[in-house]
Formats: sequence, structure tokens, C-alpha cells
Amino acid sequence: MKHSVKLIFGKEQVNKFLSNEPFTDFEKNNNEKEYKFDSQVELDAFLKGVNETVGWFDYHIIEPYSV
Repeated sequence: MKHSVKLIFGKEQVNKFLSNEPFTDFEKNNNEKEYKFDSQVELDAFLKGVNETVGWFDYHIIEPYSV
């Protein structure tokens, strides 16, 4: 079974969403993203990573990682 989540990126777009204001087609295409996963564990890990980025604007991986 596939697991999915839709996210809205962008402070102004999040505020619009929370205020029930409609998005333009441009905002919908650029700020609304859907991600699909094969398991709930993958989805949960993704959301944990997304939550860790709150308040940060950039990142850089400083060490290689293994899969």
C-alpha cells in the first residue's frame, strides 16, 4: 500500500492555506508538493526530517552517508 503526504512550502502560501484562501495555479504548481512512500515507516522518517528543517533556510551535507 502506498502512503502519501501533501505539503505546502512557503510562509505566505501556508498562511493563505490556513486562512482558507485559494491558491493561484502558479502557487499550486510551485508550492504544493505530494510525496509517496511504500511504507508508513518511510513516511514517518520523511516527516521527521521535514520537521527538523523548520526555521532553517539552507543545508549542506558535510559527511557522506551510507544507505
